[in-house]
Amino acid sequence: MTRGENFGRRLLVSMDAKSYGRADDQQQDAIQTGLLAVADAAAEHAGLVRSAWDRQSSGDGELAVLPLTEAEPRVVDDFVRELAAALTDHNYDLRPQSRLRLRVAIHHGVAIPAGNGYRGRGVVVVSRLVDSEPIRAALAAQNQANLAVILSKQVYTDTIVQRHTSLAHQEFRRVQVANKEFTEEAWLRLPGHDVHALDLTATAGGRRERTASEPRKPAEPTPTRPADVHIEFQREVTAPRSVFGISNRWD
Repeated sequence: MTRGENFGRRLLVSMDAKSYGRADDQQQDAIQTGLLAVADAAAEHAGLVRSAWDRQSSGDGELAVLPLTEAEPRVVDDFVRELAAALTDHNYDLRPQSRLRLRVAIHHGVAIPAGNGYRGRGVVVVSRLVDSEPIRAALAAQNQANLAVILSKQVYTDTIVQRHTSLAHQEFRRVQVANKEFTEEAWLRLPGHDVHALDLTATAGGRRERTASEPRKPAEPTPTRPADVHIEFQREVTAPRSVFGISNRWD
């Protein structure tokens, strides 16, 4: 087989549920069931055929490789809008700690079938985006939000900047994503909320994160102990009105 025969660029959607690891067994089951339900409903209402998506599950999330028949602007615009609505309906009667809250990343890049799913740079990019600090910090900073969406620079440029959707570029906030070996610009949005008003420098635990351009705080100087001074007088010394002190050594 010729190398690169399976090469192809596809639209990639990665979804991940917030706080899945802290949930108990029954809550995890509810999260998994809820994620599938809201994604299916959103796709149907957006006019997409989710049964044609090649989906790779991770329990608390999903990587979907979409067929060429699914229009990229419709996914970025309609699917996200319907997903936000489906999450609102799903969470309506739930306690705050039981709400389903999702991070979604969208990218268009290389995805090649492999032995255990898909490989390729595109898969790496969308995975790093959905797991990045900016999108995690956004959900942590705005507790009322059920959904945070992050677009790769390519998707943002091709669909938002070129006006192929109903979304305004002001709804997005440019962020720098640095995750493992990955460092790229991306665009963040919180449907129904002002993403520009959020403090993204704090982690979910409330501690401020140093940005890549911010210099490290210099270390506090370590106190030095006073030097020992030893004076020997070889002959008689006359020192009227002088005071000589004797102190203990430190060691």
